[in-house]
Amino acid sequence: MEQQVTVIQTDGRDATVRGRRASACGDCAGKASCSTMGSWRERLIDLHVKNTIGAQTGDEVLLEVPDGLLLKVAFRIYALPMLVFVLTGAAVAWLAAQMSWPAPELLAALAALGSVPLTYLLLLRNSSSAKTDLDVRMLRIVNRGGCHIPIKPV
Repeated sequence: MEQQVTVIQTDGRDATVRGRRASACGDCAGKASCSTMGSWRERLIDLHVKNTIGAQTGDEVLLEVPDGLLLKVAFRIYALPMLVFVLTGAAVAWLAAQMSWPAPELLAALAALGSVPLTYLLLLRNSSSAKTDLDVRMLRIVNRGGCHIPIKPV
């Protein structure tokens, strides 16, 4: 996946870029009359990336986001909490049945529901301490401070 962004700050070998966050509604013809809680509105996102091409503030650059990164993020955000939810519910239901606790289904449901926010808290704690391992890289400069640079198709 490639996206064009603008360099808003450079700091040695790193750069901060700003671009529109991709949305499924971005090119939808009905977005003006859509009622999906404003998901069609333009949202900007800032990223810190390595400045491997010598871009300067004001340059428009093309970024590449590997497909594997999107799968990894989707697994962390959706699949892992759901897996923990199911396994926690099953484990507590089995344990409650073995121990003859009253209302084993209720205990399993409460434990499974409690495991979801706990999973997100652990993911959030680990991601802030590990300083996200985004493998986003700059491909080329598209526009150098107002001077358009043609991109040849690959």
